[in-house]
Amino acid sequence: MSTAQLALAPVDSAPASAVHLTRRGRFLLLGLPALAVLAVALLGALLLATSLLNQAQASSGGVPGVDAQVVTVGAGDTLWSVAASVESEEHTQVLIGQIAELNGLDDSELTPGQELFVPQD
Repeated sequence: MSTAQLALAPVDSAPASAVHLTRRGRFLLLGLPALAVLAVALLGALLLATSLLNQAQASSGGVPGVDAQVVTVGAGDTLWSVAASVESEEHTQVLIGQIAELNGLDDSELTPGQELFVPQD
């Protein structure tokens, strides 16, 4: 074969036809993002409404709390000795738990001069 006999197929230089979206394609391109935006807007509105409805209401009643006395820790005092020194009908172990909770104690270490709130009956 000679080079004259080889003919190349003509190249179509016309632009490709426009892309046509199917119904499913339009839904994926337009519908899903719109649904996502709508869902986020509804969730935001719901959270805003619930936060406005659940605001704390001030009351005119007395302040709830525990009736307590202040005890100053002496040298060698422990939670057990402080709890045992209080005149109460509660068991000493229960009082120790109440004293620790009332004063935010993480351990049983006390320092002389420390002031503790001790519940009263």
